[in-house]
Parts: sequence; C-alpha cells; structure tokens
Amino acid sequence: MSFNIAKRTLLSSIIAASSLSTLALAQQQEGFTVTPSIGYYNMDNDRNTKDDTAYSLGLGYQFNNPWAVEFVYLNADSTQSGGGDVDVDQYRVDGLYHLPNVGPLNLTPYLAAGVGTADFSNGASDNMQINAGGGLKYAVNDTVSLRADFRLVDDVEDHHLDNITSLGVQMTFGSPARSTSSSSASDYTEDNAAEDNAVEATQPTYTQAEPEQEPVSEPQQTAQADSTAADPIAEPVDEIAQQSPAEDIISEQPKVVVQPPANINIQFGVNKADVEQKFYPEIQKFATFLQDNPGSTVVIEGHTDDSGAASYNQTISEKRAKAIAEVLIQTFEISEDRVNAIGYGEERPLFDNDTAEHRQANRRVVAVISTSEA
Repeated sequence: MSFNIAKRTLLSSIIAASSLSTLALAQQQEGFTVTPSIGYYNMDNDRNTKDDTAYSLGLGYQFNNPWAVEFVYLNADSTQSGGGDVDVDQYRVDGLYHLPNVGPLNLTPYLAAGVGTADFSNGASDNMQINAGGGLKYAVNDTVSLRADFRLVDDVEDHHLDNITSLGVQMTFGSPARSTSSSSASDYTEDNAAEDNAVEATQPTYTQAEPEQEPVSEPQQTAQADSTAADPIAEPVDEIAQQSPAEDIISEQPKVVVQPPANINIQFGVNKADVEQKFYPEIQKFATFLQDNPGSTVVIEGHTDDSGAASYNQTISEKRAKAIAEVLIQTFEISEDRVNAIGYGEERPLFDNDTAEHRQANRRVVAVISTSEA
C-alpha cells in the first residue's frame, strides 16, 4: 500500500506551519487539535524488520485544563531484514497530561499514554498495543505549537517493545466561547502561570464635581419721598436713599468621594483569559463600591509586556480586560453601561521591559473608576 501522497501532504503541512514562527510565546488555547508529524519507528530486534521513517496524523481536543485526548494514525513503510516490504498501520487513542511550563524557555512538558492496535503486513495483524511516554510543546502563537514526542510501544500479543520518536506541529481550532460566570478554580492553576502571571494592579482615578456657588445678593435701594403735592406750602422732604451693604456669600462644599479598594490582584495562566472563582472576592470589592456609588463608572484596561508578537499581546490584553468586566456585569450585576473594557497590549508599559520584574509589572489590568455624583 502506497502512502506517498499522504506523506508529502504531511511534510508540506509541517513546513508551512513551522514558517509561522513569528512568535508570541504562549500555551495552546482550548479547542480541537490537528497534529501532523514525522518521526522514526524503532522496531524491536525480534521483529526482523528494519527501523524506518514514520508519518502520523493526530486529531484531538485540548480541554480548558491540563488534559487532552487524541486519536492518532501512524504509517511506516519498512522492509524485512531478509528482504520484502513491510507496511505498518497503527491506530491508537492517547491521553495527554500537561505539566507546568518551564518558565524561561516557554516549554510545556507533558506525559502521555494510550491504547490501540497495529497491523504489520508481514504477519502480526490487529495486535493490541499500549504506549507510554511524553514530550515537549513550544508555543509559536496562540494556535500553533511545535511538538516533540517519544513513546514506548508494547505489543501485548507478540511481546515486542518498540519505540517511536516524532516531531510535529499542533494546530488548534474552534476555541469555545468563554463563560466567565461559570469559570472554575479547577481551570489552569497558578502553577501553570509561573512565568506569565499577570498581577493586576488597579489605579483608580476620580472626577470630582466642582463646588457650587450661591448667587451674590444685589444691593437694594429704597427711595422714600414724602411730598404733599396738594399743599404748596409744605416743604419737600429730601429723598433718602437707603442701601444695604453688598454681601458676597460663596458656599464652598467640595464633593466628598468615597475611595474604592486600593488594589486587586488577579493571576492568569499562560495564554489564559478566564477569571477563576477564587479571585471573585477581589473583584467584589469594586462591585461593592460601584453599587454604593450609583453615579460611578469603571474602565478596565488590559496591558502586557513586549514578549512575543504585538498583535497577540493586543488580543490577550483585550480578552483579560473583558473577562474582568464580564464578571462585574454577569456575576455582580453591575449595569453594562457603567463598565467598559479596553486592551492596550504592550503600548503603555510602566517600566522598560529589561528585567523579569519589570515585565511582570507591565503585565497588568488596571481599573479606572470615575464618579460625577452631585
């Protein structure tokens, strides 16, 4: 059986996807995954079959937690030690568990295990196999990762132990709509955000009403004339002008604005924009202030450091700002017209992105609260 066309297609996919490495460093989004790979199938010596190149295609789903599931088809065209072609078709279902990121290198290690069958054209047919191993993923951007994988494969029926090493490109599609109100603390943990924890510092600002002024009372003149027009003898009474002094009364009563909570700290996992429920009490402080001050509004601003592509940083800053805004609206029932969200990406750093500490400070979400109550 010839798989030349399929092999060329898989190789073309790998080369094309690898050329996308214009590179925001981030872990894969939740969604359906497609992983074409090329590798090396190392046969057990007892098979009398030469080691050969293997091509595989994986179709799976990455959950919004460390787990993923994947169906893999693998083909290897080999030869027997004494001559003759051997065609290998392997089908398996694997489970993957992702470990915390290796921060400075932005690599995500994972463990894997699965079960399947293999058909060797020189004899073994539909033999049950179990596999175990692991690998590393390097995130090129939010939908593409380079992936290195190693598996030990145990042929349960013929008692052969093979191994497969492969390199592929994982592409993620169809990330489901996020629901912040149903976020769970079981989502990606703080450990997975070791390198890219976004510590969100709120910096409230205020618009204070100008003091009202009472009008200045105008001078009043009262003219009194007592003249007897009917009596020509009577002396005229001089007009007496009576004027009250001007009184300038200015009442200055500046508007007293209640201060909102000073700070809020929210951590996001690498490439994550879901707000875990354990951070809701922090957001509730702002919700309480907005409820107690019905004339106030809030703008949630998202910011990042300059790691990775500017377009990706812009997108993730918008997602994180909107995530916090939606918690205020959906969970704490703040009116939608009082809450706005905007992402600035890497455009407005607090510090130069020259140290790890400065980068962490630049990865933030700021809540700007204004009030115009009379």
